[in-house]
Amino acid sequence: MSDETKNETVNVSVNNAVLPKDEKATKLEVIITVLLGVATVLGALAAYFAALWGGNQQSSYAQSISETNHANTVYLEALNELSQFEIDELSDDVVYSEWKENLEKGDIIDAEYFFSKLSESLQKDLQENPNDLTEYEKEMIEKEKSIRARFEEADERFDSADELMKKGNEANGYGDDFTLCTVLFTVVLFFLGLASLKTKESLQKAYVGIGGFILLFTVIRMLTLPFPF
Repeated sequence: MSDETKNETVNVSVNNAVLPKDEKATKLEVIITVLLGVATVLGALAAYFAALWGGNQQSSYAQSISETNHANTVYLEALNELSQFEIDELSDDVVYSEWKENLEKGDIIDAEYFFSKLSESLQKDLQENPNDLTEYEKEMIEKEKSIRARFEEADERFDSADELMKKGNEANGYGDDFTLCTVLFTVVLFFLGLASLKTKESLQKAYVGIGGFILLFTVIRMLTLPFPF
């Protein structure tokens, strides 16, 4: 065998000795990789759900504030109408008494003056029949019903605002729960990251066991929460 052939044989042998064989992943490494992928996806999903619940919370709070403002407006308008109604009613009672008293005295000028101060519906009833105030009473009853309806509308709007506020608080709680799940998934990634290091197999298994337990607990916790859609 020539020297050149010997050198080539030696080089091939050296190269074969230097080049390592392709290492196959162990079952533990495959498990770690799968768990890392699952924890990463679920962690991102939990963060997304937390953000959606946060949006629902803000929307509910904004609607509740708007509804409360409308309720306050309706309530103040109804209160103003009630005050005016009571003033008008009291005024008609006082003026009517003065008109009747002056009419009975025969003081026509003062009677006409007080008559002009009465409400139009009461004047109309008195002109048609002084002993029949049906139309005036009907008008007062209708005004009272209208005012009562305004107060009821205000109460309904206040109740609606309370419900929206409760929904906002619930959304806030669910958002916090999904945020906690995100944190727990991050802890899982931490332990699985430690398990992926080239350490003792017993330590790797311990890290995988801790990470797997937290992952299972978090998945169960996440599945018990309502999704934001």
